[in-house]
Amino acid sequence: MAIRNIMEDLVTSVVHEVLSKEQGVEHLEIYFDDIVAYVLNRIAPRYVTSERGILHDRIDFTRSAQQKSDILFLAHEALGYVKSRRSSQSPPARSAGDEGVRFFPHLLGEVLEETTFGAVSGIEVSLLYKGKLAPMIEPHWPNPYRTVKATRGFYHFWPKFIEGEMNDGGPVEFLLRFTHPSLEDAEVGLSLRVAGNFNLGNSHVLPITLMKTREGVDASAIFNED
Repeated sequence: MAIRNIMEDLVTSVVHEVLSKEQGVEHLEIYFDDIVAYVLNRIAPRYVTSERGILHDRIDFTRSAQQKSDILFLAHEALGYVKSRRSSQSPPARSAGDEGVRFFPHLLGEVLEETTFGAVSGIEVSLLYKGKLAPMIEPHWPNPYRTVKATRGFYHFWPKFIEGEMNDGGPVEFLLRFTHPSLEDAEVGLSLRVAGNFNLGNSHVLPITLMKTREGVDASAIFNED
């Protein structure tokens, strides 16, 4: 995976959020890149080179209210600047044919033991499509994903859209399966829709999954596993 500035994708996600709440969003989205560039020029970059690096940064970002507040402030500031600077100008035409390859959002979730709400290492999380492991957008990204202490119960997938097989205009059904020798198996269904742009900041955050300890297993013991 090439070196990426993760802040580009996080800022893109926040700007989408800001514009979605504005009136006349179709007009404002024409200046989307200007707003993103304005914010990026005022924050420090954060570079990653791997899927694990992306996951760590997504976890840190979701838990850092101050960082998101700073980006939101700059996004609104940029929006006001763009409105005032371009209110008397005619908007540029959109380029046709920018649809390209279709992409699902990231899946970011957390799985914990239900009595302690503690993270357990070694939970195997599988993303299934039609009963089989769903292919990832990059082959070396893991599916199944195996939780480790370093990621505190979080897991991460980026499924690949299969042209000609998956539904482009509606939801695509997936199944998450959770297994661990000391915990009862769990399954969670989910629906995803595709988008037309490559955006690492576009995350689908899932509710926390809680797993029960199997009968006869000492719950405290599983937290000592690597």
